[in-house]
Amino acid sequence: MPTNIGGVDIDGVIVLSEDVQIFIEMTQRRDLDKVREDINKLVLARSAYLAANQSYPRCYCVVDGPITRAMKDAGAPLKINVLSFDEFSNIFFDFEKYRHARAKAAFSSAINPLTGAKDEREYVPVSYKINGTTNEVAIADIAKMLRDGRKVVLLGEYGTGKSRCSRELFNLLATTASAENLYPLALDLRDFWALRRPTELITRHLGDLGLDQQLQNAAVRAFNAERTIFLLDGFDELGSQAWSNDSEKLRGIRAKSLEGVKELISRGRKGVLVSGREHYFNNNEEMFSALGLSADNSIVIRCKDEFTEGEMREFFRRYVTEDILMPGWLPRRPLVCQTIADMDSDELDQMFGVGKDELSFFDHFMRVLCERDAHIRASFDAATIEAVLSRLARLTRTRSANVGPITLGDVQAAFESVVGQMPVEEASLMLQRLPALGRVKAETNDRQFIDSYILDGLRAKDSGALFTMVDRSLSSVFETAFANPLDELGQRILARDVSVRAKNALEVAKRAAAAANRVLACDIVAAFLQAGFGKVDFERLTIRDGNFLKLDFTKTIAENLSIAETVFGTLVLPVSAPPNTTIKKCLAERVIGVSSPTALPAWIEELHADRFDSTESISRIREIGLDPAYEILVTIIRKTFFQKGSGRKEEALLRGLGQLAEKGTAGK
Repeated sequence: MPTNIGGVDIDGVIVLSEDVQIFIEMTQRRDLDKVREDINKLVLARSAYLAANQSYPRCYCVVDGPITRAMKDAGAPLKINVLSFDEFSNIFFDFEKYRHARAKAAFSSAINPLTGAKDEREYVPVSYKINGTTNEVAIADIAKMLRDGRKVVLLGEYGTGKSRCSRELFNLLATTASAENLYPLALDLRDFWALRRPTELITRHLGDLGLDQQLQNAAVRAFNAERTIFLLDGFDELGSQAWSNDSEKLRGIRAKSLEGVKELISRGRKGVLVSGREHYFNNNEEMFSALGLSADNSIVIRCKDEFTEGEMREFFRRYVTEDILMPGWLPRRPLVCQTIADMDSDELDQMFGVGKDELSFFDHFMRVLCERDAHIRASFDAATIEAVLSRLARLTRTRSANVGPITLGDVQAAFESVVGQMPVEEASLMLQRLPALGRVKAETNDRQFIDSYILDGLRAKDSGALFTMVDRSLSSVFETAFANPLDELGQRILARDVSVRAKNALEVAKRAAAAANRVLACDIVAAFLQAGFGKVDFERLTIRDGNFLKLDFTKTIAENLSIAETVFGTLVLPVSAPPNTTIKKCLAERVIGVSSPTALPAWIEELHADRFDSTESISRIREIGLDPAYEILVTIIRKTFFQKGSGRKEEALLRGLGQLAEKGTAGK
């Protein structure tokens, strides 16, 4: 604070103890005479303080802007430090040194999947959806939230851009860090297992970047002074070292692993972004509790699973040299697009000559991907590569991190189970660079699947193959407790196999449910309801302690099915009750078809859900996830018969529907 010392007014005086004082003179003028004037004031004040207190203060003359050599020389003989504002700030925290070191390192999974090195691709601007609304925000909007002190949770599956978002936010916040005295620190949480204190996370992070103890201490001081914004990527990767089949024990493990993160978020008064996999926690209540947040003091945003058409066009404009017409069925997932962008002209021609549906595309996409790898070396053919990948996909069903990690020992064991012998040296080298697998990070040989779309499809094909296997070979599968269920693509692929071998599929589901593999039974039930049957008799199948990412009762009538003490990601309810089917004591993240717990039908008992959705508005209809033509039909019916008003012009009925499907669909 400004103080008069011995008749001299000094701009800033800090008394840390009887022996440590700091005197500061600050000026916006950048001329030598003004600097000399301030130096003289400091000399006089220092002498007066020394005479009165027998203590020798440290003195700084701070200039707002670049300084000359002559200015520094003017203060040097008198032990007065003449510094620019940036140099003075760096005494407390040299952010530019941290910024340079952080920018050189990879941001979590934003890496080249083959080398594990930092991904140098230019960021393609995308938008993020605010949870529970139709509103979308861009990177600049999120940066403003953080500067304003908001707590932001970013959710998304692997490969949807969470780490790229953190990287771009860091770069954006760093440009204003010095001017606003607010510094972003970007931590990859996977590196901080077992750390319980915020200061441990900060010092370990800077130490891992090769920064010295002085800068580590300065970063802690900046945190204590509430001058930091934290970007915490990968809350779902902190608990990957421990696992349990007991849901309550698993909840405790997750909470324990996040203690340090929770305290860091709770102590921080400035903005925080914390990101992770959407379905890592059982529900939002557990997530908020484990992270030290609440629904009132935080905002939840989601990465989109796919690019928009405009974002995908921009991506291919930047990274694909060939001028190709993208078919409407092409999955717009970022890492699928990245894989396509790395293909040569012949592979692109082959890929987009198929022109069928998504399931045919997936089969063809995997075939092209595996053939591409098989052409590099003749160690084994494309069919063997895909079989090994499918076996590894089954292995990840038991991993808490969903996409991995997969050790090289796991890869060799999968090869041996497919081929019948251990890989020779050349094959071992080939296995280390299997397509669809990427490095976890540069300093480890562990692998993981680079996209959940690819992984989901491979898991489904592996599960479908079980319907053709001899009885005794299935025992180990039934006794293995899968943790990760199929998503929507996987359910549709498995439904294709169920429709061909329905009797075998139901028998596998019954045996899996009776043994330890309830998740496999859940997958088969979900696939039956997607397979196009008018009605399915499940023959009193009972599933307890299962897990569905989505279960849709609206397409097929289910008979004689009981589900209890099970977790649903999304549960879609039919208009009328399915015969002799019950759901009891279950948890759901989202229920579609009713608007509140009181509206639940009698065949569902004690269901606790975070969110209930009905079709009471156009925006709700669009959130359900219907096929485009059905969505258009339901929307028109809603506008015509249920929306208030005396009449509807055709143009009003069709307004806003042209972007949902091919041209002319809305008119039909």
